[in-house]
Amino acid sequence: TPAMPMLLFSRELNVENDQLRAAFRGRIAAFQSLLVLEITAGHNAGILIRKVAANDAAVLLTSLVQGVAIRWSLGAREFVLVDEGLRLLDVQLQLLSAKEA
Repeated sequence: TPAMPMLLFSRELNVENDQLRAAFRGRIAAFQSLLVLEITAGHNAGILIRKVAANDAAVLLTSLVQGVAIRWSLGAREFVLVDEGLRLLDVQLQLLSAKEA
């Protein structure tokens, strides 16, 4: 959603609208909770390394989304957002994988 990074860094969200900020914080928390469930399932199935706690891995994956959005927004949209996000997701999943590539 191309407008999302602009909204995330808007003055309205960050300074002027507590309700909007709380709504976004809730969405991120819900997303991280879902990631924790999936990562835990990956740990239990032996797909993901247990060395990285599920909560930490969820924060890393959430930060990936946020980081790509920031780079895309600040970089004048010089790359395809979805392509870059998927590329870096593959890298992170390889790093979290219990199996050697």
